[in-house]
Amino acid sequence: MRFLSSPWRYIFERSDLPHSGPPSLDDIRARGVALAAGVAILLFVVLDRLGKFLIATIDLSVAAVIVACFAIPVVAFLAIFSASQRLAPARFRAIRQQSEQKAVAAGFDFYEEFPPPSSMTTEAVFHDWRFALVPERLTEVITGVTRGYAFTAGHLEGHEFSQTRVQTRVPFSENIVMLKLPSALPELKLRDRSASSPRDYGLSFGSVPTGDAAVDRRWDVQSRFPELAPLFFTDEFRAYLSNVPLVPCTIVIRNGYLIACRDPQGTFESITQRLDILVGLANVIPPSLWERETTALERGDSQVVEPTIKATTWPIFRR
Repeated sequence: MRFLSSPWRYIFERSDLPHSGPPSLDDIRARGVALAAGVAILLFVVLDRLGKFLIATIDLSVAAVIVACFAIPVVAFLAIFSASQRLAPARFRAIRQQSEQKAVAAGFDFYEEFPPPSSMTTEAVFHDWRFALVPERLTEVITGVTRGYAFTAGHLEGHEFSQTRVQTRVPFSENIVMLKLPSALPELKLRDRSASSPRDYGLSFGSVPTGDAAVDRRWDVQSRFPELAPLFFTDEFRAYLSNVPLVPCTIVIRNGYLIACRDPQGTFESITQRLDILVGLANVIPPSLWERETTALERGDSQVVEPTIKATTWPIFRR
């Protein structure tokens, strides 16, 4: 089976799909692509060998019929699978566009498209040491002010430009909510183990215990500067994390923003739900941190140069 190793590796390399569906489907769809393409390659090899054998041993017309009986179901399956993959992004875009009337009724603004956020913000949501990630635009954008905080929510779209052996351009997307903070804070990442997808493409740093076993069981708190993370961990901060609703959500403090991602739908209801979480978190951040001056590196106002995670080349094993 050595002759299959290179195509199989390429299948897994390309099995990362756009974040257009619920996180629970993300891994399933990736595995589906890998499995379908792998089976197709295997059947192609088998049919090729079988066809040559049949042509050499029996009548050509009989061989063609036998090969067709194997090939037609495979081609039909791949065609149906490909069509379903193309229809999914349009369906989820239609769901997001339904938010316009509700957003306007709530006093917010709705835009079809915005320029993308900065590359530093993009890194918080989607980062991979193998790829150059290029943000292109925000679509179905809602902006406004809620309880004194300005926010922007939308569907971040862009593409990966692979810098591995095979150069390819792969699309990516993610629903995000960004809350503008009064001042910059040290970078921090909060991943809810109980609600977030295990497949998390944002920047990853070393985990830092909060000092509360119950909080640590639920939240994976990460920081590039472990010595600064405890500045957040007041009793009020830990108590708030313990009571955050169970929704798919990863929160990142970076470059003067509170950013929520891993929203599967991007509906108005899911956006307001995450806004409530972000505002509540901003309100329990210790006052001393607002007054503390941070460097550009501490607040995430600079792109990561060195890899911060060692992801396997095959996304099926990446977590």
